[in-house]
Amino acid sequence: IAELIKNSSSYSGKKIKLTGEVTKYNENIMGKTWIHIEDGTSYKGQNDMTIMIDGVTKNGNVVSVEGVVSLNKDFGSGYFFPVIIEDGQLIK
Repeated sequence: IAELIKNSSSYSGKKIKLTGEVTKYNENIMGKTWIHIEDGTSYKGQNDMTIMIDGVTKNGNVVSVEGVVSLNKDFGSGYFFPVIIEDGQLIK
């Protein structure tokens, strides 16, 4: 996660894979499940990544996710993400 945050512009629009522990989980927001994962790394105080997935998991699970990196996403109502993973899929 630290590498992604530090070098986010080089990952923009690319499909990547992340593995980490689910620390926050919300179903059915804009038709997707939103999760936050942590992998033990941190860059400038940011240690988690928000990922929009198709699928179901729960807090505490360690998951691998593949998705596309998007930068500066503004969903309105105060939901702005400098870096977010969209179109995420859980990898078994």
